[in-house]
Amino acid sequence: MNGKFLVIFLLVLNLFAGVVAKVDKTNVIEGDNVAFSITGSGGNIIFPDITNIDGDDIEAVSSSQNISIINGNYQRTITKTYVFTPSHSLVIPSYRVIVDGKDEYTKAIKINVVKDKKTDQDFKLEIIAKKEAIVGYPNIITIKFYQKTNARISSIALEMPKGDFRLEQIGKEKDYYKGVYQIAEIKYKLIPKKAGDINFKVKLKLGFAKQSVDDFGFITTGMIYKTIQKSVKIKAKSVYNGLIGDFNISMSVDKTKVNVNEPINATLTIKGDGDLESLGNIKIDIPNVTIYDNKPIIKNNIYSKKFVIVADNNYTIPPLSLSFYSLKEKKVKTITTKEIPIEVIGHVNNYIPATTKTKQCDCKKEIVTKTKKVINYFYILIAFIIGGVLGFIISKIKFKKIELPKNLYNRLLPYADNPKIKEILNKLYNKEKLTKDDKEFLKGFFNENKRSS
Repeated sequence: MNGKFLVIFLLVLNLFAGVVAKVDKTNVIEGDNVAFSITGSGGNIIFPDITNIDGDDIEAVSSSQNISIINGNYQRTITKTYVFTPSHSLVIPSYRVIVDGKDEYTKAIKINVVKDKKTDQDFKLEIIAKKEAIVGYPNIITIKFYQKTNARISSIALEMPKGDFRLEQIGKEKDYYKGVYQIAEIKYKLIPKKAGDINFKVKLKLGFAKQSVDDFGFITTGMIYKTIQKSVKIKAKSVYNGLIGDFNISMSVDKTKVNVNEPINATLTIKGDGDLESLGNIKIDIPNVTIYDNKPIIKNNIYSKKFVIVADNNYTIPPLSLSFYSLKEKKVKTITTKEIPIEVIGHVNNYIPATTKTKQCDCKKEIVTKTKKVINYFYILIAFIIGGVLGFIISKIKFKKIELPKNLYNRLLPYADNPKIKEILNKLYNKEKLTKDDKEFLKGFFNENKRSS
């Protein structure tokens, strides 16, 4: 019986099978969005995966389902709605929808976009960019938003495109006036990741307050939104699989002669017009030398990284090489820093890193005996008085803080082989606060060294 009912149910659904496409409006004012809906009727419906319509991205997707009974017959319909903002007049193409294994096709729909003269006069968007770019090399893009000084707006949201490129803002937004317009200007670096065409589209969503009167005569304020958009096509080409641009590199130190375990500060500087972010966290390696380093700072086309180097013997900071494709000379170049010899005056005595001893608790087991509880108010009173006196005494006691030696960093450097000391040195170098456990360890460490000396 159930099997027969299922067959009849599916047959009835197939009677209503088919697809219908529609839009909420065919004549659109530029900046308004369009809701494009596909409705399918049937048992199993597979909708198309739509990400853009004629180059305009889908901004939102929603779906709804309805099952109804008409004259005793069941009908199941699913509607999928795609919202987008057309930037130009276009034709929504025919889409294939699979209904119960059968191909169905929607009808094409023509959309006519007309200029909004008021918005077009009050607000403008401009993109300034070169039409050609190089993979791995920054292309400067300037975005300008024009707003008439007498035009009112409640909210504004800038939506930047995403794709096979990296986008980095340069500096802060610049605001100024020109004629009847107030202009907001932002600059970006666009760094293509691979060769090909880039459709760089910027959207600006504007919100306007709108007052209306409800059914009860009350004035309510709502928001209406307009979207203005601008796009440029950029062609990215590949010239070299690596760093591209023109650079110079240098390594500097604050001194070349030091005492044993006295730190030197070294700074690596790379200047250039290429993608310095791609250099990552450059390291230097010197045998039998302790090196602490900071994360690189990249600002205004300068890559800067600092190192602190500590050793008990003479050593040399090795040369660092950087290879890149020079756009000026149209060839691959390699530049190198100079090696820097460091003289360490004096010598180090053999030292065995201090270790912390774990003290075993030498406690006697407590013997617990069960006694019968006797309530004695006299003893309770005595205990209360003694507790009050002890509390007063304890509150007056000034606990001595753990005092650490001045110039702690330099005092600890000779013992950098000790893992705990090395951890504390890193905290001091990065200006982090020492924990209570760190201070307790150092107190014991210095006391132990006093006894052994």
